[in-house]
Amino acid sequence: MSKKYTVSNYLLDRLAQIGIRHFFGVPGDYNLQFLDHIIYHQHITWVGCTNELNAAYDANGYARCKPAAALITTFGMGELSAVNGIAGSYAEYLPVIHVVGAPSKPAIYCIIRWEIVISVILPACRKR
Repeated sequence: MSKKYTVSNYLLDRLAQIGIRHFFGVPGDYNLQFLDHIIYHQHITWVGCTNELNAAYDANGYARCKPAAALITTFGMGELSAVNGIAGSYAEYLPVIHVVGAPSKPAIYCIIRWEIVISVILPACRKR
């Protein structure tokens, strides 16, 4: 790991400061760098889950026993899969922090360009 003090380090230190000792979640394309920081953090332990909904429910249960809970998912389907568990925590006033790994702006613009190209090309191919 890098010796630099990053935003990831700062977030993990603040979460540890409020009493979070376990971080629930599922590895994904856009959260792997943050997962490295979690794994090497001195006070927080990574808890891998089978899917995002289970991670949200695990964090929900953890928040019932501890001051707060945290989970991490990846962009898109990962975060959408965790919505029901997060909504349950919100409805019961449980302090659950949901961190979502997302692509960079250039990657998003690249994805948008490809979607535009595909949306223009596919209808033209169907007409043939």
